[in-house]
Amino acid sequence: MDTISSKHSIAKRWKKLSGENNREGLLDPLDIDLRKYIIHYSEMAQATYDAFNTERASKFAGSSRYARKSFFSRVGLEKGNAFRYNVTKFVYATSQIQVPEAFIVKSLSREAWSKESNWIGYVVVATDEGNVLLGRRDIVIAWRGTVRSLEWVNDLQFNMVSASNILGHE
Repeated sequence: MDTISSKHSIAKRWKKLSGENNREGLLDPLDIDLRKYIIHYSEMAQATYDAFNTERASKFAGSSRYARKSFFSRVGLEKGNAFRYNVTKFVYATSQIQVPEAFIVKSLSREAWSKESNWIGYVVVATDEGNVLLGRRDIVIAWRGTVRSLEWVNDLQFNMVSASNILGHE
C-alpha cells in the first residue's frame, strides 16, 4: 500500500491473493501483496478486540467502545491504510437465559445498555474508493473470539480422537 503500482496490483490480483490456484508462487518467498493482504484483514479482526468494552463499571460494558461512524478512525485502521470501508452494522451475541458472568460482560450500572447482549463484531463494505484499490466490492464480517476467562477454559476442553485415519492402522 506504499505506492500506486502496489495498490493497483492488489486490485488486479485479488483472486490469486484470495487463494485461487492455492496461492501458487506466493508463499516462498512470501509475496509482498499477499503479506499486505493478510495484515489488512488481520487488523480488521484485531479491531474487534481493541474496541470491546470490558469495563464493568461502565454502563456500556459489553458494547463497542466506538460508534460505527468513527469506528475505523478510533481503532487506528484509517491512518496509513488506503483501503476504505464503511461500517454498516454491529453484530451482537445475545443470551436470554441466565449464564455465568464469565461468559458475558455485564455492567454494574443500573443504567446498563443491555443485560443480555455483548457486542462481538461488525460488518463493513468497501467504499467506491476502496473498490478501485481492492478490485471489487469487498464486504467483511469481523467478529471477536474468546476474551473471557471461562471461554478460554471451554476452548481448552477437547476430545481425544484416533489418528488412525491419518496415520493408518497398525
